[in-house]
Amino acid sequence: KYWSCCKRKTSDFNSFIAQSGCTQNKHMWTKAIVLNKVELCRHDWHQTGGQVIITIYAKNSIPELSYVEANNTVLNIHIFFERGKEFERKVNLWSVIDVSKSQMSMTPAKIEIAMKKAEPILWARLELPPPQPEKKEQSPDSDEDDD
Repeated sequence: KYWSCCKRKTSDFNSFIAQSGCTQNKHMWTKAIVLNKVELCRHDWHQTGGQVIITIYAKNSIPELSYVEANNTVLNIHIFFERGKEFERKVNLWSVIDVSKSQMSMTPAKIEIAMKKAEPILWARLELPPPQPEKKEQSPDSDEDDD
């Protein structure tokens, strides 16, 4: 008997089962260790009459691999660092932006995203608060006194 991926042959079934896991293919006995190398980044924001500016302080980032995806209400920020680390953040914006008039600049030390407001209103916050689960109203008990 043998595993087709590494071709280690044996005639005894117990020896076959006792073989250490293959490092090449399918019969790897141990799960691959996936390290979630998440980098924490400090960020700040401010606004002017017509813009909202987010600054993400990302020392040793790789601007060539990093990117920001945006629509008029959501930003998806992906910043990659040396040694496989990354920073990901989804921002549900407080209000609507004009993506076509917004811009971004990246350096190895920081990322600055300047978003053009669709309407020149004051934002109370950068992000919308997360939606609260609906509270169900309790109906009165049907076991009321029938006097």
